[in-house]
Amino acid sequence: MKFNLLKLLLILSILMLAFGCAPKAVKRQTISPVEKLAHQIEMQINEPDFESAIIGIAVQSLKTGEILFQHNANKVLMPASNEKIPTSAAALLKFGPNHTFKTKLYATGEIENGVLNGDLIVVAGGDPTIGYHDCEALDTCFVFQSWINALKEYGIKKINGDLIGVDDVFDDELIGYGWTYDDLSYSYSAQINGLIFNQNWSEVRFGMDSSGVLSQSVHPDLNYIHLFPNIEVADEESQKTRIKFQRFDYTNDVFFNGTMEPGDTYSRKISVHNPTLYFLRGFRRELEHFGISVSGESFDADELDSLEYYEEDLVHIHDSPPFSKILKTLMKESNNLYAESLVKLLGYHFGKEGSFKEGEDVIKSTLRRFGLAEDSYRYEDGSGLCRYNYISPNHIIKILRGMHYHKYGDVFKNSLPIAGVDGTIDYRMKGTVAQGKIFAKTGTISSVRCLSGYALSQDDEVLAFSIMVNNFLCSVHVVMDMQDRICMLLSSFSRN
Repeated sequence: MKFNLLKLLLILSILMLAFGCAPKAVKRQTISPVEKLAHQIEMQINEPDFESAIIGIAVQSLKTGEILFQHNANKVLMPASNEKIPTSAAALLKFGPNHTFKTKLYATGEIENGVLNGDLIVVAGGDPTIGYHDCEALDTCFVFQSWINALKEYGIKKINGDLIGVDDVFDDELIGYGWTYDDLSYSYSAQINGLIFNQNWSEVRFGMDSSGVLSQSVHPDLNYIHLFPNIEVADEESQKTRIKFQRFDYTNDVFFNGTMEPGDTYSRKISVHNPTLYFLRGFRRELEHFGISVSGESFDADELDSLEYYEEDLVHIHDSPPFSKILKTLMKESNNLYAESLVKLLGYHFGKEGSFKEGEDVIKSTLRRFGLAEDSYRYEDGSGLCRYNYISPNHIIKILRGMHYHKYGDVFKNSLPIAGVDGTIDYRMKGTVAQGKIFAKTGTISSVRCLSGYALSQDDEVLAFSIMVNNFLCSVHVVMDMQDRICMLLSSFSRN
């Protein structure tokens, strides 16, 4: 019986082979590199910490045009300083990398025995770069040296007249639409005007020695802002430095309240009111430093009933650095004043006046070439401080892609912070596969963290990406860690 059963099984096996009924091997389903990348990104954003958050992500290959990943990619979100991407892209397209902004100095009246019997008039060109901010010691920063050399070439050793600043290149709206009132004392909310000096801020420093004696200083020391400190020695239990400050509206009076730990130091950059007079104070200080005295007062031209000057009175033209350098400072430092100035400069040069509205129109019309319909996003300031800005990851990707293929593409890319190397992400992704391979702009306001730019994959394929996170309640470090991990995934992505 056993033999017959074995014989029967053998016959059945032969018949199955003959008629193709043998069981087939199950093929293993393969996952493509793109699918694997998408799955890995999904894992990063599907965390309980992000339950309250709205996350928008878009990733596109700039080599093939393929969308590698998207999540809420068409949802408009608050960009924070990612707003500087449309601002900078449009400004670079319109001005070009070599453009400079000119500030003009006029000397009215006759010159007799080294004395100018007239006024010095500074006419603004919207240049945001003039100042001491790159130097530690004020006396070594000859920011106006070329101006003074020009005056000396005319034999001028004394000004028997006034210093006058003409800031009409911009309108009189000094702050951006929707800016938070509590931020207006800080340097990152500096007033926007045509005559800009030291980025329209001064740095205040306090120190407390071991015996509890307080010292204070202001840099640059122009006697322009006035300090009112109410700072006590921290008690033995807390031993913490906690200081709050406020510059009162329409003044340069700054009040400080809090405590300091003995042996500690404290510094803050404070915005100034009426930057035109601040500029003239700095100019006067340098004139006197180089031996040229001024007998008169300093005036914003808006305070005067009339003012006349002619081209034959022109004694000096100050050129800003080339636009490519300005753009680097703007993007790598996330400089709000530079961004807001560019919007008004676009309005002045390519619109009807140096106002935000005219600049906005220029920016939106310029970005149409990249497929951004003007009514598909909200552009309410140039820097991203305003919480009424709304733009989608796909909008950002369109700009990044358009700039990548433009002749100024390298200038734009090189202006972006580099992971682990410089700018606002110099400390992020350091020592990882993403170091030196992520070129991206950060965006930071309360409950908003964005990161958008270019990633170089393992195969040196350029990927444009935008990661926008709004409305989160978790720690900002959790959000930034998630963004960093996604950047590492992009940097290690390979199609091979």
